Amino acid sequence: MNNDRIKLMITIIKRGIGSRVVDFYRAMGLHYDFICLGMGTASSEILDYLGLEKTDKDIVISMVPQSQTALVLNGVCDKFRLKEPGGGIVFTIPLTSVSSRISEILCKTKNETESGGKALENEKDFELVLAIFNRGCEDLVMNAAKRAGARGGTMIHARRVGFEDVQNFFGFTIQPEKDIIAILAKRTARREIMEEIAKDAGISTDARAMLLSLPVDDIIGI
Repeated sequence: MNNDRIKLMITIIKRGIGSRVVDFYRAMGLHYDFICLGMGTASSEILDYLGLEKTDKDIVISMVPQSQTALVLNGVCDKFRLKEPGGGIVFTIPLTSVSSRISEILCKTKNETESGGKALENEKDFELVLAIFNRGCEDLVMNAAKRAGARGGTMIHARRVGFEDVQNFFGFTIQPEKDIIAILAKRTARREIMEEIAKDAGISTDARAMLLSLPVDDIIGI
């Protein structure tokens, strides 16, 4: 039985580069990759500082064995220059369980490739804040988050399904079209960011924002 822990790995990079990131991960033996489209939320001043011309993003969602995390994250950082201004970001989130077949394949591939790598920086200093809210309210959400120290985020379009029971519970109409903003925040700032968003765009406002946070194990590029 292999006890190597599997982590969710999320890479946010300039639009059009995501497929190259997937090719890199597959060459490293990671065969479960998904790409979705996102948009950056940073202000024009921050974009100028980071050297970005546009905010469209590719979001690559993958899985990686814990024993390979340092090797893979440092590898993608070096290959795609994530530490340069505007280069992108990659981070991992712990998973409590995955399908046994996925674990078998990922850990089998790990044994056929080099393992290890230099230690990762910023371990466990960050959390991922997710705000899910009615479409068109992103400025309200991000202005509140930035008051609490957030520098920016990545937005994804979504649509709620099976929301009739929740609608009846809250007692108001729930708009099915949603936006999701993901914000990487210092663990010490996470609570204040969530409180500020809840104050301006929480469930009792027109934005109807629902908030949650997830732990981040490893991070490069911020």
